Amino acid sequence: MALKLYLGGMPALFPRTCLYLAFVLFTLFAPAQTAAQELDEQDGFLVVRINGSPVRLETFVAKMKNRGPASQKLPIALITHGKPPSNGRMGDMRARLYAMHARDFARRGYLAVVVMRRGFGRSDGPLPLPVSCGPKTFGDHFEATADDIEATLVALAAREDADADRVVAIGASAGGAAVLTLAARNPRGLRGVISVSGGLRIEDCGKPELLVEPLATSGARAKVKTLWIYAENDRTFPPAIVDRMHEAWLSRGGDVRRVRVPAQGEDGHTMFNTLLGRRAWLAEADTFLRDIGLPTWSQTDVRAMAQKLGLPPAQAGVIERYLFSPGEKAMARAPQSNRVFFQFGAPSMAEARQRALASCQNRPPKENCEIVAENNEYATGDGERLLFGSR
Repeated sequence: MALKLYLGGMPALFPRTCLYLAFVLFTLFAPAQTAAQELDEQDGFLVVRINGSPVRLETFVAKMKNRGPASQKLPIALITHGKPPSNGRMGDMRARLYAMHARDFARRGYLAVVVMRRGFGRSDGPLPLPVSCGPKTFGDHFEATADDIEATLVALAAREDADADRVVAIGASAGGAAVLTLAARNPRGLRGVISVSGGLRIEDCGKPELLVEPLATSGARAKVKTLWIYAENDRTFPPAIVDRMHEAWLSRGGDVRRVRVPAQGEDGHTMFNTLLGRRAWLAEADTFLRDIGLPTWSQTDVRAMAQKLGLPPAQAGVIERYLFSPGEKAMARAPQSNRVFFQFGAPSMAEARQRALASCQNRPPKENCEIVAENNEYATGDGERLLFGSR
């Protein structure tokens, strides 16, 4: 039941702790079924240096196979996590829990790296700095978490397949606060930061206003563009407190585009991980990536796909929605009426195909539909690969 509701993007039926546990169970037991054939994936560790000392951080890395010449360097999409509802669950987290996020960026042409910060998962611990309800500890904690992200970027720059001059950092919840603090350091190669439901809430501290001053301080120093995405029904950071955070960042000269997406389930704070939430924030992320000159799909890709499949202009909107939707996804075409239908977020490509065909064949007039796209590849004829994300 938990798995079915997660895939349907309906976390509203569960309290947040149960949703987190369902997410953990789904991802830990799914990799053997969901690992995509077109991706190279690796679980491992990265040894970084923080304040002069070696620190081991758990990572998950994904990139496209055979994407251009072997010598090609890929832009980096560095992804970092939020904090579970209870401190006792931090050690249970794993970088592979965010494999689906990494895959979405890998398919857009990135070296996608999930990093677990100190104190989480199998990374060294404990937390670099404890955080309390005091006025200064939030800012100090954010700086310490930014140390982890910055050190990770330094270590990744040594990879032969990494383009350290083209970086986007993506963080959720507490990870959002971490990447916004990273933005204030303006490290080499950082083009932009995406914060989804960004902030920090600690147990027994009902003072969300403690977020305002640290963000104002970061906004005064940040030179890179930032994108903030929040759901209207975020119970942890409702619009009133986000308004204050946003104003504080802007008032100090920070560059920020804030987006409010419609309510997501019962609590929009979980949108980073829910299926429909991922679709909502990925659509905004794609617009942002184009704005900062980093790879993702473009209108040229939409037109090329429509032309390749012989689709009328009226189907362009369907192609756009397909391109920004998370995987695993497949598109089917009804050849007589020349319409396309797609399904996304399936646990395997086989199921994505099955769902897309069913969606197409169940629409009148019933036709013998065919699969024409799988994730970001054409699936007809010679299997021509979509080129978006390769620039």
